[in-house]
Formats: sequence, structure tokens, C-alpha cells
Amino acid sequence: MNLTFQRMVTGLAALLAIVLIAACGAHSTNQSTETFTVYEDAPKMSLLDLGAPGNSLGDVYHFSAPLHSERGGPVTGEVIGSKTLVKVATDANPGLERRATLMFFTFADRKDQIIAFGVADYSPSAAEFDAGQPVVRAILGGTGKYIGARGELSSTRNADGSYTQAFTLVK
Repeated sequence: MNLTFQRMVTGLAALLAIVLIAACGAHSTNQSTETFTVYEDAPKMSLLDLGAPGNSLGDVYHFSAPLHSERGGPVTGEVIGSKTLVKVATDANPGLERRATLMFFTFADRKDQIIAFGVADYSPSAAEFDAGQPVVRAILGGTGKYIGARGELSSTRNADGSYTQAFTLVK
């Protein structure tokens, strides 16, 4: 291995270690949480079929749906996002593929936002994951009253195609 490359890799490893140590040290051991739930209508979905016809790496479903603070209540926000196929079904597991989902939850005329991201398993023949099986994703951040948000989002698809979105924010 050439010496310049070895030094660069060592330097990057040291930088990563410093960032991880700093990030871990910044969190209190006395964390409190805030939880809340929003109800999402069945999303409108659009498939962007990239590459070979049919399921192939990079295919993207774009989606959006209104949000409600209570079932059947007034619209209080919107979710928009995308699901990208990142692992296709294999001969060993033909009924399973993996999609990375990026979701933007907007409230208060988009002043308050929460961004969530995660990977979940899907059936290759369905645009959405199975009903009744929660999928957990990381909360990456937020704006407005959710500035600095972190935690997790548990998404459960309901039998009617709507979703229950349960947020747990760490303070």
C-alpha cells in the first residue's frame, strides 16, 4: 500500500473517531422524550422506473399525503417523500427487497418540519410494506419548533392504506 494512501486512511479514521467521541459525549444520560402521533391519509404514489423495466436498483416511488392530529380531524400538515430500491430480491429470498425511505413531515405552513430516514423490507410486488407491521426510521433533524430533533419514527400501515406515524423525540 502506498504511504500517502495509508496516511490518508489513518487520518480519516482518526477524524471519524474524534467525531464519534464528540457526538457521544454531547448527549446527556438523563434524556427525556416527547411522543406524539399523527394520522396520514393513504398516500398518492408515483413510480419512477429507472434502469431495466420492472424492479431494479434505483427505482423510486415518490409519495405525498395529508396529515391529521386526530383520525378524521382537520388537516394539520403534509408528508412528502421517496422510497428508493436499494437491494433487489435474490434467488435465495425472492419475496423480499429493501427500500430506503426519506420522509419530510411539514406542519404550520412548512415552518415546522421533521425529516426521517430509514431502510425497510418490502414485497417486490407491492408499493408499500405490509399492514400492521411497524417500521422504525431515524429522525435526522427538524426546523422551527422541531429544530435539532432526533429520535425515531414508527410508521404503521393500516388496513385501509392510511398510516399511523408515532414520533419519539429525544430532548
